[in-house]
Amino acid sequence: MLFLKIVLSQPRFRTLLFVLTILSLVCTQIPLLNYLGFEFAVLMSIVGSYSAGLLALVLAPHASENTYKHFTLSAGAGLLLLVPPLMIISANALFVRNCSFAGGLTIYLLGPVPAVIFVVALAVLVTSLVSRWRKTVLTIAVIAVLSHILVVTLISPQIFAFNPILGYFPGITYDESLRIGSSLFQFRILTVIIAAVLLLAADMVRGRKAKAPVSQTKRIVLIVGGVFLVSAYWFSDRLGFSSSEEFIRAELGGVYESEHFTILYPKDAVTTEEIERLAARHEFHFNTIARELRILPVRKIRSFLYASAEQKGRLIGAAGTNIAKPWRWELHVNLNDVNRVLKHEMVHIMAADFGFPLLRISLNSGLIEGLAMAVERVEYDETLHRLAAQIFATGLRPDVESLFSVSGFLKSHGGTSYVLAGSFCRYLIDQYGMRRFKWLYRTGSFESFYNKELPVLIAEWRRFISVPEPSVSERTRAAYMFRRPSIFGRECARVIAEVNEETRNAMRRGDFEAAVELSRRSLELTRSPEAILQHANALLRSGRSEAAIEFGTEALADSMITHTLLPLYLTLGDAHWKLGNALEAGRLYDALYSVHLSPAYDEACGIRRFGLRDPSGEQLREFILGDVADSLRIPWLESGMAKSRFSQLLPYLLGRELIAEKRMDEARRTLMLPRPMSMGVLEFFRLRRLATVHLELKEYEKVKICLWESLNYTTKESHRFENEELIRWCDWLEGREL
Repeated sequence: MLFLKIVLSQPRFRTLLFVLTILSLVCTQIPLLNYLGFEFAVLMSIVGSYSAGLLALVLAPHASENTYKHFTLSAGAGLLLLVPPLMIISANALFVRNCSFAGGLTIYLLGPVPAVIFVVALAVLVTSLVSRWRKTVLTIAVIAVLSHILVVTLISPQIFAFNPILGYFPGITYDESLRIGSSLFQFRILTVIIAAVLLLAADMVRGRKAKAPVSQTKRIVLIVGGVFLVSAYWFSDRLGFSSSEEFIRAELGGVYESEHFTILYPKDAVTTEEIERLAARHEFHFNTIARELRILPVRKIRSFLYASAEQKGRLIGAAGTNIAKPWRWELHVNLNDVNRVLKHEMVHIMAADFGFPLLRISLNSGLIEGLAMAVERVEYDETLHRLAAQIFATGLRPDVESLFSVSGFLKSHGGTSYVLAGSFCRYLIDQYGMRRFKWLYRTGSFESFYNKELPVLIAEWRRFISVPEPSVSERTRAAYMFRRPSIFGRECARVIAEVNEETRNAMRRGDFEAAVELSRRSLELTRSPEAILQHANALLRSGRSEAAIEFGTEALADSMITHTLLPLYLTLGDAHWKLGNALEAGRLYDALYSVHLSPAYDEACGIRRFGLRDPSGEQLREFILGDVADSLRIPWLESGMAKSRFSQLLPYLLGRELIAEKRMDEARRTLMLPRPMSMGVLEFFRLRRLATVHLELKEYEKVKICLWESLNYTTKESHRFENEELIRWCDWLEGREL
């Protein structure tokens, strides 16, 4: 009771308690902070621990110069400050869904609680060292400790950081799933040990000031504690607290030097021929980008390639997000994503040539990502300008001007922000030239270099992209891709992302019953489009076709989310085909194909539509719907081809499987049909795949022929852009005999 009497009598305590209470009430109205989760815990770690440190300075006179009494009293008061925020945000679960109270509470206990212990210990040390300006010294010390996050993420490859105050900083990433694991628990043990060392140091300082002898025991404990902390720092890479470049190099194992790149790659996952091809692709993009940006960087770029998202997440963070660090002249990409994202990330690096000094980037996120998208020109199998027009045609009214503000780009849905910023930057470059844009990139001042304010330029761009008017199918497709909230507008975004990731993993390993249960759990949290699609697919793959149809049909009846569930048509079509209802299956496949959602869905629909009318269609149904084991797929198709000489679909499917197995000679023979496939969409993909085979076999002229012929089966301008770049890639390889 004496503790409460002392604490409650302090005006500073009552003031801080009021501030934290008001802050918590404000958080109840802010998405992502309005429930007990990671973001709220981070906020309380900073504000709560600093408040506890300030309180410790005030309580020093009540400790009678006893270091440990001072700490106990102050830490107790600081932890008491954390109780009202916890109660308020927990009670807010009555109004806002809290998907995992136990998980949120765990993060709260591992976040603000150790942070308070650390900062209070720091404050006790400050009161021992100085008698004046204590608040200033403590504030500087807290800022210095928090600055560790900025320093670590700037000077090293990693984007994550473990910090005594914040606990864990995942970095600025689009990854919604946040898996910290045991590392945070281990680091928080280390945080408490650091606090103990600070307390012991404070006690020794006070003893020296009082001219009291320092016991041998304290010296030994301090030395042991210091050695322990030094050891933890020394082995921090192995403990998962940090990730130095040397550690990543050793983990990956492979290093390849080319003219403009040092490529670090997983030695066990990449052959010598593959790394040479990857290096050539790096150099090809370097040449293309340098020509477009009108620059020639002289410094070598370090390219880190990771065997898997798991490896990348463990070594630098951002498992699913590929990143670039222009100030370090390095990029980090998952190996499976190289063909898709390498050019984009490389633009970020090479734009360092005209970026803001030191950081070598634009200070405007919209210009950073907009330039990279503008150089790519194509996204979602469509040109940027066409996509931008489709976004507006869906009825969306994005605030384009805010995309070029400090935080507006991050607040919007990622796909929308990237496409609009890319289309607008492409327009500026084409209309006004690259020279002006480079100055804009560095300064962010539109009016200075275009003599027009940003709204005027946006109006010009809107008029440019508005012709021709998007079709109904294009609007439907755009609604599916872009009418989605950002992470700030979704309930329990991180918890649900983790459950959905577990569902995907269960589907990959063929554990469909587990996938059904996991997706059902996700649906209980919130009926997100991904959870609905996963549940329907899991029901189908687990053999419950009727249940999949019933569930999927009910979901499509909800007009509020129908536009987000277009892939469900494929699942429902498969379910009907399995039950023998070929007519309804064909109708569903046609409906999805008419939207042209993506090349993958177009091909999937094309295969199924062809299969429904193919002479071997009934026999092929089992294979197309994924009921043939992976190890038996090639023998199954080869057996089918021996029995049927009339099917065009069998060799097409076999060619795909042979390419996946890297049996390119056989794939070439299989895909070279005597006549074009009767369905144009499959003929387009056959020629594209045959071009891939010829490319692997270094038959560059045949690649070009296939690409040129494929344009006879498509009307999309994006396909022309892609084919032209592939032809330039062939010329590049041919000139270097790779």
